[in-house]
Amino acid sequence: MAETATAVPKPDDKKKPLPRDPLREAIETVVFVVVLVLLLKLFVTEAFVIPTGSMAETLYGYQKIVTCPKCGHEFPVNSHDEVEGRDGRKTPLTGCVCPNCRFDLHFPLIPGTTPPQYDSPPNRTGDRVLVLKPIYHVEAPQRGDVVVFKFPKEPQQKQTAQNYIKRVQGFGGETLAIHRGKLFVTRSLEYPSNDLDVDGTPLYPRPADPHDLWRGGDSSLGHDYRYPNNQKAVELFEKSRLAGFPVGKGYFELVRKPTAQVLADMRPVWDNDQQPRELAEQGVPPRWHDPLAESQKPWVKWTPDDPRRPRVFTHAGDDLDWVRYRHLVWTRDPNTTGIRRYWTWGDHTPPEPGPVDNFLAYNAGEPGISRQSTLERLWVGDLILECEAELGSGAEVVLELSKGSRRYQAKFSGGQVSLSSTGPDAKEFGVWPCKVSGPGKYALRFANVDCRLRVWVNDRLIDFGTDADHSFAEPDQADGTDPEGWTEANDVAAPASIGVKGAATIRRVKLFRDVYYTRTQIDHNTRSLIEHNKADLYYIQPGHYLCLGDNSASSSDSRSWGLVPERLLLGKAVFVFWPASRIGFIK
Repeated sequence: MAETATAVPKPDDKKKPLPRDPLREAIETVVFVVVLVLLLKLFVTEAFVIPTGSMAETLYGYQKIVTCPKCGHEFPVNSHDEVEGRDGRKTPLTGCVCPNCRFDLHFPLIPGTTPPQYDSPPNRTGDRVLVLKPIYHVEAPQRGDVVVFKFPKEPQQKQTAQNYIKRVQGFGGETLAIHRGKLFVTRSLEYPSNDLDVDGTPLYPRPADPHDLWRGGDSSLGHDYRYPNNQKAVELFEKSRLAGFPVGKGYFELVRKPTAQVLADMRPVWDNDQQPRELAEQGVPPRWHDPLAESQKPWVKWTPDDPRRPRVFTHAGDDLDWVRYRHLVWTRDPNTTGIRRYWTWGDHTPPEPGPVDNFLAYNAGEPGISRQSTLERLWVGDLILECEAELGSGAEVVLELSKGSRRYQAKFSGGQVSLSSTGPDAKEFGVWPCKVSGPGKYALRFANVDCRLRVWVNDRLIDFGTDADHSFAEPDQADGTDPEGWTEANDVAAPASIGVKGAATIRRVKLFRDVYYTRTQIDHNTRSLIEHNKADLYYIQPGHYLCLGDNSASSSDSRSWGLVPERLLLGKAVFVFWPASRIGFIK
């Protein structure tokens, strides 16, 4: 059979392309993108906008960014009520208070505006965050994770989902305590449903519908299934407190935040590079000063760049000498009997030394929050100190933080850092290698937070493990000790100090405080020792979480309305993607 010859295509013969259909390609691209976004939203991640300030200043809700006209410090202020309003009524933001110098700033009224409008910075929307959905979680939320959930009391209002964002602090089966700004937890308590009160009613009732186990705080909701401040919990907490909250013995134990959260929770106390010139001209003494100074010779052991507003401190002696920080507050308003923490235009009332408090500038313009609120006057003893040290050959530098009757020190010398404490139960924690090994500039940070000492050199954490932990100390009630626990000698006259031996220059000094968790059942009309020795205690039902806001003095969270059922958890907030200045992972 003869084979049919097949024509071999020439190399230059090209297959003609099919005609393009631009419209079809555009539609396919749009459909692909839409399907991809829907899949991501349904199964992987979803975007949420933060509307309120309950997580401030970790996450921002609606806010204005204000620059203090006196010290130049830039800070956010809550403007939710101006943008969205409360109870159907919008309230303009008329002023705020600088967290650094405590200047009381009033925005000028714009003439002829109805309703009244004020010349203030523009409103900014809340942080936009990405939330990783539970289906993709390798494990359940960990303590300290920031989560989004449906509000159990009212998951939807007027066809709008009521989604909340808080930080997980307690888990099912635990009893959690809030005491002196700290969190304590135990799993050793059980609450059998057959325990009866003297009148025969159940001490630890259970609802007919298990979906109601979250209920608490609001008497209109019926039983409080958190069993707040029940006798068993109160008795165990008191035993734990007297024993110093030991670990691993079935007592309440102190919750220590991970390092990333410690950095996220830092709240400004004083930036020494931002000092108001006006206060110095009025004769207000500098906060960082030489404690050996005499009135005739203001600086004895140090050479400041400006004696009235020192920002750079130079030392050359062979002895260990100190510059110490004193916290200044405005204690009495001349027009009222109330306590205040700010100064204003034309006000020459001098400040006085006082303890570091729980003031948060984010709340200082909020109409519903009094600037003289008891919650914002509570003493905060957990501090973080930062500075840049330029050291000469053989020089050593010591960072010191006080709390109550104790002082904690981090001494840098010869490529090592040693940790110690003075006062009752003085202790040498140990010595660790570090990068401060010779002449040069070093960025140093020292923190005493949650009874754990932490040190950073050039933003790198030195890992002490648990060797730098110390026990929770109740007030000694010695002379000069306030019922809250602060002392005049340490927490007012020297809450933070920097010591130098040899040739060195100290600059860029900043002081921060930690978050202070406030109680809801305290009598805010009294600040007695009895009240401060108490704690708020809550049981967390299995399958539920106890969630708190970082802005504890102004947060609607598990303290007020109850627990978060696991079934209402929408996911873990992991990343801020807008605005551009706030982009980063959530800690």
